[in-house]
Amino acid sequence: MPTDRSAPGAPAASHGQLAGSPHGDGHGHHLGSTARLALPVMLSRAGLVLMLTVDTAIVGHLPSADRQLAAFGGALIPLAILQTAAVGLLIGVIVRTAQLDGAGKPQACGQVWRLGLILALALGAVYAVLFTNGPAILGDLLGQPPEVASEGGAVLRVLGWGMPGMLAFIACAHFLEGINRAVPPMLLMLVGNVANAVLAYGLGAGAFGLPAMDVLGVAIATTVVRWGLGVGAVLLVLFTVDRRRYGITLRHAEGWNGLVALLRLGVPLAAAIGLESACFMMIVNMSGWLGPISLATMHAAINYTSFVYMLTIGIATAAAVRVGNAVGAGDWRNAQRAGWIAVALAGSLMAVAGVLTALFAEQAATILTNDPDVLAVLVPILAGVVSLLVVVDSLQGVLMGALRGCADTLLPTIIYGVSFWIIGVPAAYWWGYHLGLGPNALTWALLAALAAATVALAWRFQHLTHHQTR
Repeated sequence: MPTDRSAPGAPAASHGQLAGSPHGDGHGHHLGSTARLALPVMLSRAGLVLMLTVDTAIVGHLPSADRQLAAFGGALIPLAILQTAAVGLLIGVIVRTAQLDGAGKPQACGQVWRLGLILALALGAVYAVLFTNGPAILGDLLGQPPEVASEGGAVLRVLGWGMPGMLAFIACAHFLEGINRAVPPMLLMLVGNVANAVLAYGLGAGAFGLPAMDVLGVAIATTVVRWGLGVGAVLLVLFTVDRRRYGITLRHAEGWNGLVALLRLGVPLAAAIGLESACFMMIVNMSGWLGPISLATMHAAINYTSFVYMLTIGIATAAAVRVGNAVGAGDWRNAQRAGWIAVALAGSLMAVAGVLTALFAEQAATILTNDPDVLAVLVPILAGVVSLLVVVDSLQGVLMGALRGCADTLLPTIIYGVSFWIIGVPAAYWWGYHLGLGPNALTWALLAALAAATVALAWRFQHLTHHQTR
């Protein structure tokens, strides 16, 4: 899809040049437009999880890997829940931007960016303060063993300091993706990942003349890089986007109305994503009740799943933008077509990923850790359950993205609540913890929850778009 490459102050491109027409009727048009937007978004989002995957691999090869991996995994339980809820809240930026751009109102997009950036920095500061009490959160609130609570709590505190920078990056990336300029944040994320890999290895293992700080050093490296990403993303918006066309300025003059409109869209999205993430992390937390080996194994399995899912989130974001463009233009028939083509694209891609996971489970597991006790449990989980889970997870993620493009938030949130907390968490508690079947049963519970969500979201998208096209 063509992007606006005008320099600030240059004549604005036409809307058709900017966003790609949402009115094309051919399946090939939608497939090509979705893929061109999805690829850079996919790489950008994969970079977020790749950063933590590289961290996991570094920690998993340090001395006493099982203990340090359990501490890192424990820290990510509360962090992941609140971080993904914040990302969900900021999805309102991409949906509003795409709809305004699709409706031919690009000047209003700058207001959405400013409000999103303010919201990101404020929420990140709240998280940073909250996570200073990391040991109490892991020990008293989540019931983790004292050794995990102590070391993991320190890691959580350090990672919390990086939340404002990370959320600022997300807000800016969502804005740029909403106006179909997904390549710049992708390139910035690539640079960030290279920097993180070098710095995390240096501070974790004591390489390059840096002090060996183990898992805490890895967390410090990631926090520094996340702040660099946040500052870099703001500069990208200010210096690479046509300021006149999109109303780009750092002056905030919108008042409460714009913020309320953004929150009205973002809060249900945050609730939906928060319900999903909380389910995943609650199940990881249950694995910690079974011991450090179980916690380290589940952390590695979920980290792998999340990394593979990032291949899908690019398509989900592209679906939200393409559907949002069509809805903004009042073309519900093309919105329906764009959504289903995105689902088919994701299903095909992740079917290949699932087969590769089953075939190369041992190789994937050894990248994450060299601890023999963890590997003995992790390899069969990747081959037997995660290879199926990544396919189903991708389908529900893209369907949710398509519904976001329709600004349909309430019923999908209810669907997530039922699927993850009426089906997933109780099944995990009964199979994995009460019956003592361990991490393998916990991942089967996740698969059941995701399958229920996929079926219900598919029905909702078809029903909604079919009703609007009649």
